[in-house]
Amino acid sequence: MYNRKKDQPAKIIAVIIVLFVFGLIKQANTDPKGFLLSVQVILGIVFGIYLLKRLFRNKNLNTYTVIDSDQIRLPYRRKDYLLSIAERNFYEVLNKISEENNFLLFAKVRLEDLLWLPSGLSWSERLSFRGRIKSRHIDFVICDRENIRPLLAVELDDSSHEREDRKERDENIDHILHDAGLPILHIPVQQFYNLEEILNQIRNKISA
Repeated sequence: MYNRKKDQPAKIIAVIIVLFVFGLIKQANTDPKGFLLSVQVILGIVFGIYLLKRLFRNKNLNTYTVIDSDQIRLPYRRKDYLLSIAERNFYEVLNKISEENNFLLFAKVRLEDLLWLPSGLSWSERLSFRGRIKSRHIDFVICDRENIRPLLAVELDDSSHEREDRKERDENIDHILHDAGLPILHIPVQQFYNLEEILNQIRNKISA
């Protein structure tokens, strides 16, 4: 629904800005130094308004706003599938192995949920180390059933892992998990999986 009252402040501000610009033009002809100072002040005010607008916009995203009878809907949408077809096929393999060996299987686990940083680090160090794992996840994690303790990270590698950027990403994560004491197993995507072979790889990694 169109809201005239909402547009009135914007119109008033626009008129004020126009009048102010005409005043600056007149001042530029009579007092150049004063004109430069006024421009600097205006730029500071505009930047301050921009920062305040960003701040309030971020706060408003955390609330459910209703304007007249129209509801503002956030743009998020639920995915149809958590796993890709290849991931789902491999999940069934790992799930069967987990059920038969008293493991628990989890998918799409954030590195921040698997790792922690000890005390004694400076603020900048902590920020840097957290940045290396932020927004990254492991395809699958095998845990013990009793304590849900992470035993093994499992990555399903498709053809994208052959790219140089993905190789660098994989090497970085392998390094991080190795130093954290959590083994990781890379399995290439296959049409058919040998359960016994994969189970042996899992046991070797966990017992190493």
